[in-house]
Amino acid sequence: MENDLDMKLYNEYLKGDKEAFEVLYNKYKSKIQYFVFNIVKDFSKAEDITQEVFIYILQDKFKKDCSFKSYLYMVAKSRAINFVNSEKNKNKIDEAYLEKEEDMISEDIAEIITKNETRKEVLEAINKLEDKYKNALYLVKVEELSYKETAKILGKSEQNIKNLVHRGKKELKN
Repeated sequence: MENDLDMKLYNEYLKGDKEAFEVLYNKYKSKIQYFVFNIVKDFSKAEDITQEVFIYILQDKFKKDCSFKSYLYMVAKSRAINFVNSEKNKNKIDEAYLEKEEDMISEDIAEIITKNETRKEVLEAINKLEDKYKNALYLVKVEELSYKETAKILGKSEQNIKNLVHRGKKELKN
């Protein structure tokens, strides 16, 4: 599995194999940068924060109670929010993630992808959504993290993530 390979590479890095970490870096750099950019709204800062995330992981700070991928996103979220808070933009983050709605939609985003758009077009479509839907949809449907992992990363309840994903799917469908 992907998680096993990630952990194997990380453990090889800890034993001195620098190339193993380079593989992990190349695998996740652009994904983490996209995730961070959705929070900080500044490409240059997203690049900087992404570098900080990997430096942190390089220092053997990985907690073994979750997958490597999940932990990477948690660290990225934490660093991005710290930046936003230090820039006094906390209200933008709070507003983007607080609103709730109970509408549910049955058609899965994977069906929309298969029928209508390529992965690139889907990312472009997700990018046009309101901020409150972007990261939830990206993590659950594109990165294929569970609702539970996504909830942990975004600091929301699992039900809130389900609601955001379903509303985001509804917006994509429109």
